[in-house]
Amino acid sequence: MLITLAEVVVLLLFSFMWGWTAYSLPALIVGVRQIRRRKDVDENDRKSVSSPDLPFFSLIVPMNDEEKVAGRILDALTKTNYPSHKYEIVVVDDASVDQTSDICKKFESLYPGRVRYFRRNEAYGKPSALNYALKFVKGDIIGVFDADNLPQPDVLLKAAKYFKDQNLVAVQGLLSSINAEENTLTQFIHYEGILHFNALFSGKDKLGLFVPFAGTCLFVRREVLEEVGGWRDDALSEDLELSARLMEKGYHVKFAPDVKSWQENPSKFRQLVGQRTRWFRGCLEVAFRYGRLLKRFDRRSLDAEVFLAGPFIMVLVFVIYLMSLFAVFQPFSLGIYANVLAQSMSLLTLIMLFVLGIGVAYATTPRRVSNVKWVPFIYLYWTTQVFVALYAFMQIVFRRPRKWTKTSRTGAVTNQQLERVRSD
Repeated sequence: MLITLAEVVVLLLFSFMWGWTAYSLPALIVGVRQIRRRKDVDENDRKSVSSPDLPFFSLIVPMNDEEKVAGRILDALTKTNYPSHKYEIVVVDDASVDQTSDICKKFESLYPGRVRYFRRNEAYGKPSALNYALKFVKGDIIGVFDADNLPQPDVLLKAAKYFKDQNLVAVQGLLSSINAEENTLTQFIHYEGILHFNALFSGKDKLGLFVPFAGTCLFVRREVLEEVGGWRDDALSEDLELSARLMEKGYHVKFAPDVKSWQENPSKFRQLVGQRTRWFRGCLEVAFRYGRLLKRFDRRSLDAEVFLAGPFIMVLVFVIYLMSLFAVFQPFSLGIYANVLAQSMSLLTLIMLFVLGIGVAYATTPRRVSNVKWVPFIYLYWTTQVFVALYAFMQIVFRRPRKWTKTSRTGAVTNQQLERVRSD
């Protein structure tokens, strides 16, 4: 039976969608199983690190107009339960015009030698600030924290246990929302983060797949970071670009769910669009730049390319939306093969929603089955990002100017579980 060109196009679109969804499902299932089994007290498989063996950490905190949160992150980092002579905090102030400078100088005077403050008179973006800090750091392990973060007191002790393994070069910690209950949008982003970090990253790590950096609460050996040339100054997703470059050199990032930090999520839709546009465009650019990873053709490289294909898949979803809208006014046949794929996609979606529901129920503290009710709304929230991915894609197509823009902070702390989790 002959099929038309239109049916071939539709079949290809559904095939990409089906393949991407089916591929992602196993890692998600494995991640949810890891959540069910995970307990922070289950650290017996890793030997404790004695004080003489503790590595020296250099924690870089880039800042730009962060007066609402600068004091909080510096206070938290100076009060970690890690030997004070075993770490330093390097703050790079990217031309702030508010009170950020005064706050940082105060901490520098209170903690001489431990807090080191550097100011630049022009702002060139986060990756440039990180590279600037590399000129001054002294540590064996480089850590990065965004200004809005609130790390757990034991974050460095937990990270140090992983670096006991000399073959391990990089660690990505677990991020949770500090303002989850500020409004409905932050609640959506909170649950999205639970599924993204707790479930997907856990599954990928367990299966030996590609785990990217998430921009903050990350740690990497200094010698390896210098070997690969630090961060790319013009990268919009400097964390993802560095992750791909590390993998190209034969290194990989370890996901560490017990290395925890809290972060602030956008509380306004406009802020979210700006943040995700930069993320998606940065991801697309990394995908174009590192398509060569497929030449290695191992499971981690293949998984990296599938991960980087996420925004492309979202653009395809938008095309399917347009086709569905067109079909309302001009009905057309999908063809028998595309119909089968479309029906199986519906089944896959239901399975994924079920898995996501289990993940949300088990990953929240305390565990509540009632949280499953959020899953359909989170799925709908994800569909809104299809339009953001399309916007990012069109920016590349029309060669719009590239600019690293920061997300505004409010300093809000609304998550009622914060103190309970911090005291675990």
